[in-house]
Amino acid sequence: MELLAVTSVNDPHLAYIKALYESTFPVQERRDWPKLLKLLQEPAMKLSTVLADNEAIGFVIGWQIGDWYYVEHLAIDPEQRGKKYGERVMETVLEAGRGKVILEVERVHDTNSQRRIGFYERLGYTVVNYDYVQPPYRKGEDVLPLLLMSRPALTDENEASILANQIKYMVYKRYY
Repeated sequence: MELLAVTSVNDPHLAYIKALYESTFPVQERRDWPKLLKLLQEPAMKLSTVLADNEAIGFVIGWQIGDWYYVEHLAIDPEQRGKKYGERVMETVLEAGRGKVILEVERVHDTNSQRRIGFYERLGYTVVNYDYVQPPYRKGEDVLPLLLMSRPALTDENEASILANQIKYMVYKRYY
């Protein structure tokens, strides 16, 4: 398994990524596709195709925010789930983040949301004790109450607040 950076709107994997992105994440949890493509030129944002045996099986979108690496989206093709690809991607991301990774997850409301949180907990991530809401991807839409999870554990409330505000600005609000 490897991660291959997507740096051009002409990348041959983008059609696959778009289909997986739109089928995996509800509209309120993702950007409009043309806006995502514009971010390929943003130095802090990295979109990577997840490859296994030279075949696209997923993608990950992350941001370097100060000392932390923020995972905005991770998706593995449903037919490839259960093969430890997600775990391997997150270990690669942890290396890219020099050991400091933060991400958003849905609050527990069903078995799928509990399963996602459990996945990250098994990888050493912990829920950050911070009342977090994801800003909307489109101006005028509602915020989305989510949880932040980090590795290592982010226990300082002041640091959590500063990092959450950096995420809100760097990833969301400056693109309205």
